Amino acid sequence: MSIAVLVMTDGRDEHLDRAVQSASWHLGGPITEWFMHDDSGDDDHRAQLAKRYPQFVQLGIGPRRGFGGAINWAWSVLSINRALDFAFYIEDDFVFHVEDDFIFHQPVDLGAMADVLTSRPHLAQLALRRQPWNDAERAAGGIVEQHPDDYVEQTDEDGNAWLEHRRFFTTNPCLYPRELCSAGWPAGPDSEGRFGLRLLERGLPWGVSGADVRMGFWGARDSGEWVEHIGVQRAGTGY
Repeated sequence: MSIAVLVMTDGRDEHLDRAVQSASWHLGGPITEWFMHDDSGDDDHRAQLAKRYPQFVQLGIGPRRGFGGAINWAWSVLSINRALDFAFYIEDDFVFHVEDDFIFHQPVDLGAMADVLTSRPHLAQLALRRQPWNDAERAAGGIVEQHPDDYVEQTDEDGNAWLEHRRFFTTNPCLYPRELCSAGWPAGPDSEGRFGLRLLERGLPWGVSGADVRMGFWGARDSGEWVEHIGVQRAGTGY
């Protein structure tokens, strides 16, 4: 089992430094590769990132693509074993996806998360819960608390716990099988919502039907918030 970390950024270096540092401190497990996609569209900025974070392979090339376009490009690279425009091979089983404006508040056992995804192929992802963000979430006390009956707590023989649901796919910090990248990310606005709906309708690339697809939040219902969203303003477009 091997895991690649994919950091998506768009020029907000004041957040990126904190996010990378927090990920380095809190992520544990069989991580073999660190990738970064910079959607600034600025080659000089990308060169600076390569020097500042030598542990990362930089995937961003060309003009600014926007939120959906950036994920589409990064996934197109990660979904094949031999990156067409890069001199490296990609053989990781899973991808941990994190945007540049999240920091971690708890240690994250990516190996345990990957074990659950392996044994439960109906799960498209296991995400980490953040703090309430919009007015409805704050009024309810959290994402899960807003629609508590839609989240079903599950456990396994190893003591892992997670919440399964069919509400949405999220690009908040999450782990998913690398094979999911072969599904392709949609272009245009509302791409995150449309991608989740597509999975629920068409199923997963490894043969799970849409009716059986579930998404998950890592941790028991009372495990609290694992990450904090620190970006007040979005710099990307096309969500």
